[in-house]
Amino acid sequence: MNMPIVEIVGAGPGAEDLITVRGLRALQQADLVVHAGSLVAPALLRHCRPDCLCRDSASMDLAEQVAVMSEAALAGKRVVRLHTGDPALYGAIDEQIRALAERGITVRITPGVSSVFAAAAALGCELTGPETAQSVVLTRTPGRTPMPAGEQAAAFARTGATLVFFLSTGKVAGLMAELQDAGGLAPDTPAAAVYRASWPDEQVVRGTVADLARKVDDAGFRRQALILVGRALAAPKAVSRLYDGAFSHGYRNNLPDEAFHGTCALYAASPAGLAQARTLAAALAQGGAPAPVIFASCPADDRQPAPQPVAGMAAALAGALPRFDAHIILGTPRQVLPLLPAAAGDAVVICCAESGRHAVCLLDGPHHAGDRLTRRVARITGGLAITGPAEAEHASGTPDAASPAAATAPAASSPRRGEVLVVGLGSGDPAQLTPEVDAALRRCDTVAGYSRYVDFIRDRIRGKRLIETGMKGEVERCRDALAAAAAGATVCMVCSGDPGILAMAGLLFELRAREQAFSALPIRVLPGITAASTAAAALGAPLQNGFSLVSLSDLLVPADEVRRNLRAVAQSALPVTLYNPAGRKRRRLLAEALEIFREARGGDILCAFVRHAGRPEETRWIGRLADLPADDVDMSTLVLIGSARTVTDQGALFEARGYAEKYLDKDAPASAADGR
Repeated sequence: MNMPIVEIVGAGPGAEDLITVRGLRALQQADLVVHAGSLVAPALLRHCRPDCLCRDSASMDLAEQVAVMSEAALAGKRVVRLHTGDPALYGAIDEQIRALAERGITVRITPGVSSVFAAAAALGCELTGPETAQSVVLTRTPGRTPMPAGEQAAAFARTGATLVFFLSTGKVAGLMAELQDAGGLAPDTPAAAVYRASWPDEQVVRGTVADLARKVDDAGFRRQALILVGRALAAPKAVSRLYDGAFSHGYRNNLPDEAFHGTCALYAASPAGLAQARTLAAALAQGGAPAPVIFASCPADDRQPAPQPVAGMAAALAGALPRFDAHIILGTPRQVLPLLPAAAGDAVVICCAESGRHAVCLLDGPHHAGDRLTRRVARITGGLAITGPAEAEHASGTPDAASPAAATAPAASSPRRGEVLVVGLGSGDPAQLTPEVDAALRRCDTVAGYSRYVDFIRDRIRGKRLIETGMKGEVERCRDALAAAAAGATVCMVCSGDPGILAMAGLLFELRAREQAFSALPIRVLPGITAASTAAAALGAPLQNGFSLVSLSDLLVPADEVRRNLRAVAQSALPVTLYNPAGRKRRRLLAEALEIFREARGGDILCAFVRHAGRPEETRWIGRLADLPADDVDMSTLVLIGSARTVTDQGALFEARGYAEKYLDKDAPASAADGR
């Protein structure tokens, strides 16, 4: 039995011929169509079969709609829920999807043309314009459904974006007043109302935010009109650079530092690599350049350009090396580097990821031809270009003497080798950078890191190549850094705190050990001030007798192992710092950790936390473990749980070191610090 399905179809803005081909096919095959009444063009229903049951949903509530669709779908019938415009915009489809899923029914969505685009067509304009508006906000005015905090019309108006208001025709006067008074729009800001866009009775009213309300009232619009506001409606004079003769992109490239005019061969060992090779070949052949040749060691289909079949990549590269000026191999540096012959002469060799995510110049050839082609390849794929560390040329056209690519042929005959420096930024405050790290950042060619940490030093690394990824992008970030070093760059992998503590140093060493292509690369670790030291300094001296450090993150270390670590250190006499204590959804291990320490050390033991340690927004809390406000702890917080030696005095938290007992007068009067 087939899986029961309801297909939610966008009918488009109104015109019969603006439904998609897929949506029309769904109507033609349907046994039941539940449509949105007068909002859907009646002509569309004529495409249904004579025996198709069409139900108007205007008088039906959610339960009735779901009951009708469920009964038919579970009976094996083809069911279409026909929405106006695109169902993702004010379509109220989420509740339908949930209700149908509860009955074991799958939903498939066919998008439609939104009325916002039909309205733009009726106005004969773009909703975005160079130097005018590069964003479009689709919103509404509040009614029986209130607007969430921060989504007021005035707030959107202050962005300068083109504004499109749905479900707001009866409130134009108040809306225009709000846009001027609270939103700061000038009275002459262009505005328009489009009634029943693309329908036979479509009407357009143009004006400004000062007079649109009167014009809409005069036209008699009460519903089914879109309100559009913004400077882009007035046909801005600025011209887009997209088709400017001086503008370069993957298929039209006039940039001197991406110029390459020689012959080129591409090598693919998988269907994904072949697809990327075809994309590159099509782009590189533009402008009268010689058509690249593709060699493929994988089965080929009948798509063009057809590749030349080869048995293996190494033999194909060796045979083609003297025939072409440049060679682009689809794959990873780990796969490509073993293919390179011992002597390659002046050849250019580039490794390009099958995904196009990065292109690495392995052999530069004469006069930085490889670096230029690498940048061009990356522009075509939309990826990152990883080129040599010194690429500039003198105005006379002679290669820069400092560039490895300017060396003689023997120097170019083997892949360049750089190095990776793994550096700690401490808290990110410039004052916490060690002189050694500061010097490394100044002399490196490429900086790699988590985007948030790169933000700490952007003012120091202007002009350098960047390798940035977000959370959970650590492996690809480290691989890209190693690939850049394999191409000859000096790479700084930046980490917060110390790079050897819950950071990237270990992963880089692990990848080097696992992947032969990186086995000869030097990796050096430059220490930084770890969060425990920064937080301890903010509190006083709570770690001076030694301490344990435990991360509560179970993303990489199993939760049971974290629990064992917690139980072990809780039984020790050492203070404990808890890194990565809790995220928005990951709070269970923090609660368990606090309970483990309460059982082992008691609720009266002193503890503390520091949020944003070492940064201007730093905050701290000191108190008893029983009173620790766990809800205030997040991933920017370091939690410190004290020991029996931990004391507090005048807002400072510290450990008694033992000097008093050994050296100081034991008969001296007791101080406030003698007890917790």
